[in-house]
Amino acid sequence: MSTSLPPKTPVASAAPAPAPSESAPGSPQSTSSRPDRLSTVALVVFTGLYVAFFPLNLGRYLIPASAAPATTIWLYIALFAVGCVALRHPLTRAARQIAARKRRAVLTLIVGGIAALAIEIVGALASSALLDLTGLSGATLQNDSNVGSAMQMFPPIVIVVVLGILGPVVEEMVFRQLLIGLIGRFAPTWVAVVVSSILFGALHMNSPALSEVLGVLPHAFFGLGMGLLYVRTDRNLLYPASIHSLNNLSAFLPLLLR
Repeated sequence: MSTSLPPKTPVASAAPAPAPSESAPGSPQSTSSRPDRLSTVALVVFTGLYVAFFPLNLGRYLIPASAAPATTIWLYIALFAVGCVALRHPLTRAARQIAARKRRAVLTLIVGGIAALAIEIVGALASSALLDLTGLSGATLQNDSNVGSAMQMFPPIVIVVVLGILGPVVEEMVFRQLLIGLIGRFAPTWVAVVVSSILFGALHMNSPALSEVLGVLPHAFFGLGMGLLYVRTDRNLLYPASIHSLNNLSAFLPLLLR
């Protein structure tokens, strides 16, 4: 699972700054895709909320620990809504690309999903081997434990919708759309993809303990797969967002069947 819902908001590296909307290579940027005042304001609110409550973890000073899980649920809902407004132009462009080539889109999702799963498995094997090597075998990633606890606190439909769909989309907005775009201004694309993947893994760390560093490797490798898919599909956010959501839903949907 790649969506985090900890009682203590996870520590991550610096959050992404706003990046401008991008057009398809070789085509002029249309007036409708240029950032407008509403998009700019929404993007400031989106990044401000995310930075304040995740990397900076200011929620611990403002919100009682008992209310932290519920606050995180509402944060994901708010971030999803504001993010859709902030990134509505690139999201509209992405939807039009998919609608224009539906069969190719389905094939891309299938191949991309298999590739992402394979990359995540490599990360899981590396994590397991390193945990064994360091004598930390059996250590549980705190984020995964926190998500498990949250699953007992809220109705299954809330977990499925928020952590299975909205949360992954928000994370893709931050780590793919914004962060890769930001880093790509100053470094090669491959550097942007790798760095965003590392920071995505760090999002799921609860502390700098070695068991946590090694335990988030599957998340970081999954982020790498999503980053590669993002740049290989002309930076179409809907592809990694869809696969990320499907990845989480595969874990949460059984809740509805109980």
